[in-house]
Amino acid sequence: MTRTQDLGPLMHISAEAIGRPGQRRFRLRVVNGSGFAASLWLEKEQLNALGEAIETVLNDEGYEYVPLPPDDAPPRLEAPQSFDLDMQLFQLSMGVNAEDRRIVLIAADGPPDADSTIGLTMEFDYRSGYELRQQIAEVIAAGRPLCPLCTAPMDPGGHMCVRRNGHHREL
Repeated sequence: MTRTQDLGPLMHISAEAIGRPGQRRFRLRVVNGSGFAASLWLEKEQLNALGEAIETVLNDEGYEYVPLPPDDAPPRLEAPQSFDLDMQLFQLSMGVNAEDRRIVLIAADGPPDADSTIGLTMEFDYRSGYELRQQIAEVIAAGRPLCPLCTAPMDPGGHMCVRRNGHHREL
C-alpha cells in the first residue's frame, strides 16, 4: 500500500552530487510552499534521465528561457541542510500539466504493491525545470571523464579499456 503525500508547487528544487568522482551519490533537494523539505536520493542514470525528459518537455512545449533582469528576479531560496524526509527513490515518473505550464514529478521509495511504500507528488514551473535541467547537466559532467574509446568512466588510478583488450595506456 502506497502512502502518497502531495507537496504541491515547489519553492525550490535542485540537484547535487555528494562525494568524490567515482564514489558520488546523487539527490534532488525540494522544498514546498509550507517549508517541507525532502532529500530524494537517486542513481546517476535516473538523474540524467530526468534531465533529458525535462529538456524534451520544454522543447515540445516550445519553452524559451529568458533570464530575468536582476531587479525582477525572485529571491533565491537556499537549499536546506536538514530535511523533513530523506528517502532513496525506487521509482521516479514525470508528467506535464501543459495548461498551467508545470512539470509534475511522482516519486516512490518502493514498488506500488509493497506494504509500506512512500509516494510523493510535486510540481514546478517550466522556468524551474529549465534551471534544474542546466544544473543536472553540470552535476553529471563534473564526474569522472569518459574514455574516448569505450566511453566508460575513467578512474583516477588508471583505466582498463575494453577496446584496448584491457591494456592500460594513458589517454
